[in-house]
Amino acid sequence: MKKNGLGRGLDSMTNLAEDGPDLSRFITSDDKIQTLDSPGIAILWMIFGSICFGTMNALVKWTSVDADVWMIIFMRSLVIAIIVALYAKTYSINLKPNDSKTMFLRCLVGLIAMILYFTALSRIPIGQAVTLQYTAPLFVALLSGTIIREKSSKSVLILSITSFIGIILVISPRTGNLEPDALFALGSGFFAAIAYIYVRKLRHTDSPSSVVFWFATFSILGSIIQAVPDLSSLKLETIAALIGIGIGAGGGQVGITMAYHKANAAWVSAFSYLTVIVATSYGYLIFNENLTITNLLGGVLIISSGILLVFIPPSDKE
Repeated sequence: MKKNGLGRGLDSMTNLAEDGPDLSRFITSDDKIQTLDSPGIAILWMIFGSICFGTMNALVKWTSVDADVWMIIFMRSLVIAIIVALYAKTYSINLKPNDSKTMFLRCLVGLIAMILYFTALSRIPIGQAVTLQYTAPLFVALLSGTIIREKSSKSVLILSITSFIGIILVISPRTGNLEPDALFALGSGFFAAIAYIYVRKLRHTDSPSSVVFWFATFSILGSIIQAVPDLSSLKLETIAALIGIGIGAGGGQVGITMAYHKANAAWVSAFSYLTVIVATSYGYLIFNENLTITNLLGGVLIISSGILLVFIPPSDKE
């Protein structure tokens, strides 16, 4: 049975496959179906998803002491690939890619985004890294016209400028003092945006499960050479944490999926920014991280711009 529109099932929502802001609003089809809204339940599911994503971020930072970025990517991707493969087999879903070129580009930029993001998490406060990755929706709005020829409104451009000011404040918490490691997180948001745009293009040719599976598989192949030699030296608790990273990513997607089932897409998208609060709390409570007033102000500008962005009607032209 084909599922379309904002109320679609887990299979069609998991095509995001990235850890960070939910951009389903930018990649959904134009078909719509009626669902029974339940805003209260939607918020609970979004809280669950945010806790999962926030926990995943904390585990990435914690494991970065004993495992490098390649190991984290390898284990996370392996867990997700196995889960999706089992899911596809159970429901007889064809995972063969139809648009191989676009699939490859989506996987490549997605892997670059993940490398940059996990590198940033190991070097800067969690809240700062997550906030900068949440620039992805704005990059999507700016880049979609170039890549898939979707036009952005003046409102989107204004919000993008506001967010850009916020970015400056986050990566330069002190006047004239650029924080180089913060650029990894910003770069992650940029490449994640390109990946999401390719996901939007793939919706015409490939199943969401296929997109998730091949991104995970590509990431495994892209990290296996660097990761495998160090597998035998990992502590049991580190392996458990690495598996938890994959489970956290999956749980986060389940949470936002169920949230989109229960409430208006634009309305519930705004609550996806709870992940920033959860992740920042982990940083404060576990890693003794504190953000400066400048960081916080920049974060407010970025997040408020992103929230307002989800309420701007998308262009009808593609």
